Amino acid sequence: MLGTLHAASAQPDTTLSADRSPRKALVRALVPGWGQLYNRQYLKMPIVYAGLGLIGAGAAYANGRYLRYRHAYLFTARQDDAGQPVFPQYAGDYALLLSELGLPPESTLDAQEIERRRARLEPQFRTQRDSFRRNRDLLYIGIGIWYGLTMLDAFVSAHLFDFDVGEDLAVRVRVQPGLDGLSATIMFER
Repeated sequence: MLGTLHAASAQPDTTLSADRSPRKALVRALVPGWGQLYNRQYLKMPIVYAGLGLIGAGAAYANGRYLRYRHAYLFTARQDDAGQPVFPQYAGDYALLLSELGLPPESTLDAQEIERRRARLEPQFRTQRDSFRRNRDLLYIGIGIWYGLTMLDAFVSAHLFDFDVGEDLAVRVRVQPGLDGLSATIMFER
């Protein structure tokens, strides 16, 4: 009885592997996590969504900070002939950044101090704007790479779904000295 049980378990289960198509897995992987679900790799699905969620949240944060610094930069850098900001609608973002930096509001300063402060803050805002834009763009690329890796994982897993990893597989490595040094031979056996 033990011998027949062992022989029966050594045979691959054709009912599960017959319907595993790498092409179907790749098409299903267009929806994040569906390729892993198709391959019955349920523990990978939270990893897929956690990766997309974390990278997406980072991109959203960087985009919000980029917009705030962009608006503050435009508010400080662009002025008309009378010295008034060309983009007065961005005064709110400018005031938020002033409070984040611990600076008093402009209502407590005279016109010359306001002009000096804006001239001093303009290059800092531009540098921060460029930094957050670069980080946001890199995170967008990261989302694409993560998405592509999840698709590749589903495709490769479908290919390897019925791969035989039985106990009768063996690898033999033979190392021999030669005239040119050592040579290695790797043999796969059943």
